[in-house]
Amino acid sequence: MAIRPSLRLALLLLWFHLMAAIAVYFTTMPLAAKLVILVTISLSLVYHLLRDVLLLLPHSCREILLDQNSVSIATKNGALIQGSMVNNTVVSPLFVLLRTRAEGYLMPVSFVIFPDALGTGAFRELCVHLKFACNPPGLKNNSKTGKVSP
Repeated sequence: MAIRPSLRLALLLLWFHLMAAIAVYFTTMPLAAKLVILVTISLSLVYHLLRDVLLLLPHSCREILLDQNSVSIATKNGALIQGSMVNNTVVSPLFVLLRTRAEGYLMPVSFVIFPDALGTGAFRELCVHLKFACNPPGLKNNSKTGKVSP
């Protein structure tokens, strides 16, 4: 499944970074500290827009390849991140938080996927596949949160 730029993710990133900048602006810290933090927030926004929304950086997620109990993520630079599903992958009709324990990585690799980043049928297929891949026999699925627990 090929990933496209997501307008929803862009708006969400802009909103959260704007709220963080407003909170910093109204604090009572020295002006120099405020400027440093505001520059850091701005750099974070630019980085995440380039990586996750516009998909321009080399390690941006370009394609998701699904297998029975594993997932492979193809990045823009051609690298293939292969790994098994982590139980705290979140699947909802609004978004998917895809978490995988990738080979060669210490921490789980996470990607947020909104429906506008995939076609309608492809997003539904991804949700159904992840619900069943993350819910092997013996685990209970919490339908309210979309999380899987033992």
